[in-house]
Amino acid sequence: MSRRRGAGIVPAIGWSLPVFVLATGLSTARADELSDLRANQELLQRRIDQLAQVPPPAPPPGGPGGPVTAGSFPRSFVIPGTEVSLRVGGQGVGSVLWYLKGNAVGGALSGQGSYNETYNDGQGGTGNLPGIPLNTHTFSAGPGAAVGNAHSRSSSWHFSGKQSRVFLDARTPSPYGEVKAYIEFDFSASNTNTILNNNQGSVNGYIPRFRQGYATLGGLLAGQTQGTFTDNDSDPELLDFGGTTASLFVSRTPQVRYTYPLAYGMSVAVAAENPSPNFAGPFGTFFTDTNQIPNMAACSALTTPAIGGATGTATIGGTTVASNITNACLGNAAFFNPSQDLAPNFVARWRIEQPWGHIQVGGQTILYTLNDGMFLNKQYLGYGGAISGNFFTWGKDNLTWSVGGGDGLGDGISNNIGVATNFGGRLGGQAVNATDSRSFFSTNRAFYDSLVSATTIVSWGAKIGYQHWWTPTLRSTIDFSINHSDVPGSLTQAAVGGSTGAAASNKELSLSHVNLIWSPVAFVDLGVEGAWGHRVVVSNVKGDAWTLQSSLKFRF
Repeated sequence: MSRRRGAGIVPAIGWSLPVFVLATGLSTARADELSDLRANQELLQRRIDQLAQVPPPAPPPGGPGGPVTAGSFPRSFVIPGTEVSLRVGGQGVGSVLWYLKGNAVGGALSGQGSYNETYNDGQGGTGNLPGIPLNTHTFSAGPGAAVGNAHSRSSSWHFSGKQSRVFLDARTPSPYGEVKAYIEFDFSASNTNTILNNNQGSVNGYIPRFRQGYATLGGLLAGQTQGTFTDNDSDPELLDFGGTTASLFVSRTPQVRYTYPLAYGMSVAVAAENPSPNFAGPFGTFFTDTNQIPNMAACSALTTPAIGGATGTATIGGTTVASNITNACLGNAAFFNPSQDLAPNFVARWRIEQPWGHIQVGGQTILYTLNDGMFLNKQYLGYGGAISGNFFTWGKDNLTWSVGGGDGLGDGISNNIGVATNFGGRLGGQAVNATDSRSFFSTNRAFYDSLVSATTIVSWGAKIGYQHWWTPTLRSTIDFSINHSDVPGSLTQAAVGGSTGAAASNKELSLSHVNLIWSPVAFVDLGVEGAWGHRVVVSNVKGDAWTLQSSLKFRF
């Protein structure tokens, strides 16, 4: 009964009693009895007022309008009216990165521009490391112009918040096991071929990046998430958003996976994953999904007056360069990309988790196909395996490690190469420059394709890290990682003289970090980290990078 209805009933009861008594002929001599009735009325009024203060009973938990209750897993809540537990989480991050030396340069100034937005914030395996400027990398504006060194422009500062992310994690029980939906995104999309004009102004070109999105039903998973071969628990805790090199890959890939639990904390998993084989060629490394610049058509090179010769040719340094050809206005690595996905990557994994840590063993196969739509159609099978894990030593100290390798394993180990090919190179003694109408590539494709060769690459990688807790809120991590690919230089020679491919394809990458991280309150990390990266290409030219990085992170 509501307070308003109680207030209406009380006067009705209280005033009807004396009216009834008077109507029956109650005499004034019995006024004392009437006073008693009025006193009882006041007592009744107070009692009903007290009852009106009692709140109405709450609806059943989880029902419409009910209170929010704790969910089935940490930091989640039950969506009212359902049995679904939902967690809204993520992180806010601010990062300051100082390249003392070795910042991968951008496209301005003939490839010697400022910070390269293709890479993540940091010089890790998915960051700056594969693009460290080489120590002999020089550029020239033209004949007679001054020559500069790439390292003279490789020191820079970079402030960023694009590693901030948000995720939704929803779970509910079912007769077939837990049902789960997970969606996550951040703002760290690679901006290759995109100019972020005035990136330090009031706005910038950062866009949301889809990181993960998948659904599970018991042990069955479908969608995009960490690869089955991947073992994030074997990675050290770093401020470098690019992580280590030689990490077990592929990270966050579309897949279908089934995991079966075993006794003693063990499990096995099998998966078919989205293929994304990587190659090394005359124009450097590329993936199947390497694309040309959107909406860009072919264009003709301008006819240049000869230097001491007729119009239509140019004699430079004693070499006659023909100019009556058609060039594609797009990246050569994209134009000469014959890779084709004909089968998924197949992965199998065994894992054990115990209070002392974990161990994981995995294997993977990758099918590489070269098909240019004409007379080239060759296939190569790559394979490899890895073992990884972590051990808690004393207290909360943690040792992380992994080692893996194979023949054609490619990006199963981050930054390794799967297949090397000479397709697009100088075959039959003739150079190929995009759609050069005079070359065998255009006039005699059958002959050109017969000269194409390729081979799977033997590669390996390893990493180790150790974390020590100085206090319950202060910790440090030191690590070292290395990966190596035996890429043959003979298959990566440039299309037009020189050794562009051999200088662009990485043979070995090394990386080391040391940091100090403080967590003054729960879910907050404030730290500083130094890193050294080392790059060696197939032609044995080297480059080094040194960075200092600091970040403030709040995980929610």
